[in-house]
Amino acid sequence: MRIEHDAAPPALWPPSVTYLTRARLSPSFPPALVPLLFDPPAPGARFAPRATAHPAHVVVRRIELAGHPAAGQLGLFARQKIAPKTLVLPYLGIVHASFLPDGEAEGGLDCTGEGDGEGAGTAGGAGADEHAESDYDLSLVRLSKADAANPTGRHVSIGVDAARAGNAGRFVNDYRGVAGGANAEFRVGRGEAGELRMEVWSLKNGVAKGNEVLVSYGKGWWSARQ
Repeated sequence: MRIEHDAAPPALWPPSVTYLTRARLSPSFPPALVPLLFDPPAPGARFAPRATAHPAHVVVRRIELAGHPAAGQLGLFARQKIAPKTLVLPYLGIVHASFLPDGEAEGGLDCTGEGDGEGAGTAGGAGADEHAESDYDLSLVRLSKADAANPTGRHVSIGVDAARAGNAGRFVNDYRGVAGGANAEFRVGRGEAGELRMEVWSLKNGVAKGNEVLVSYGKGWWSARQ
């Protein structure tokens, strides 16, 4: 299958992954849920994010540190000092929606993944959720069926998955086994067109030049993979 990138990808980009400069909606994403991609929900809104270039302050590198859990794989590194509490880059991928069984939906935002996927199905009605087992899927919005903004009458989870298409944010690794703590975090923000998106932000000490950008995936991410 021919890969159609949004732009020329950074060096070392995996040949099987589409490089994005803007998030894409899954073909199965229900149009009725598009307003939920804005805060507050915006009836009639059109999902049309603006392109974002690969930032000059980070670089994708092969991890050569012995003992690193991702040794031999790729990571995201600071090409220059990244100031504290600064947007490092947006986390781009395929924006998708799924329905959750009763008891699995909590209102609010969750940056630690989509859960175990048991009983979940795509909101487009295509059966089992193809994103449920992805290691690159972050939860963007969760709404219970009782939420006034939810038009479906079912628990809804909206996520962004960079497994098959994304930007350099997909190479951000967890700090465990690498450093004493994270120097960055996943955070929900807004794109220039007003849409909700996942972002990577530096923490209070910033990221030193040459250091790897490291976040916490959360205990739930690790427990689901043990």
